[in-house]
Amino acid sequence: MKILMIEDEFSLADAVSEMLKKESFEVSIFTDGISGEEEALTGIYDLIILDVMLPGKDGFAVLKTLKEEKIDTPVIMLTAKSEIDDKLNGLENGADDYVTKPFHMKELIARVKVILKRKANLEDTSVLEYENLKLDLSSGKVSYKENEISINGKELDLLEILLINKNQIVSRETLANKIWGYFSDAEYNNVEVYVTFLRRKLKKINSRVNVKAVRGLGYRLEVEND
Repeated sequence: MKILMIEDEFSLADAVSEMLKKESFEVSIFTDGISGEEEALTGIYDLIILDVMLPGKDGFAVLKTLKEEKIDTPVIMLTAKSEIDDKLNGLENGADDYVTKPFHMKELIARVKVILKRKANLEDTSVLEYENLKLDLSSGKVSYKENEISINGKELDLLEILLINKNQIVSRETLANKIWGYFSDAEYNNVEVYVTFLRRKLKKINSRVNVKAVRGLGYRLEVEND
């Protein structure tokens, strides 16, 4: 599989590239946003690792262009910024995951594998439902009555888990383990980021089904009153 890394810290990019090559991935490195964007627009890559702070054009702008051009290659944002607003900015613009520096190399490799596995399994045609909310796992489409929107990556994983456990409270620990893996260093606030993003998507389709936080316990789906 081919991975594109757009990162201006060449020593970091080179180190990540070597680790990915040991896992049998092909890796191409670009160190500025303009040339990296041009390469990403070819659509020949299975995954893009995209830094935010880039010369020429920042990662958020590159990501926006990719989505406008309907390039559906999964994207992992890689940056020193860790504030929740920065994470939401990337996720709301279509990133599939967000890794902050410094990070463990094994964590990044694990996240790459999880996203690629998700991409490979998109042929699953099952549909999950709760009240009038439907998630089509084969297309990544979420619908509520006549309204529809696309989701992907971790927000799809989150909604899938909540729908499978639609009558139960799912703990943040369980969500983190199922989405990022048991050996990941992902923090629980990563779950909060994706819950926020998913709530906004559900609001866009006027869904009465929403994600409710149960203090001290976790999250569950609930139907809001009119």
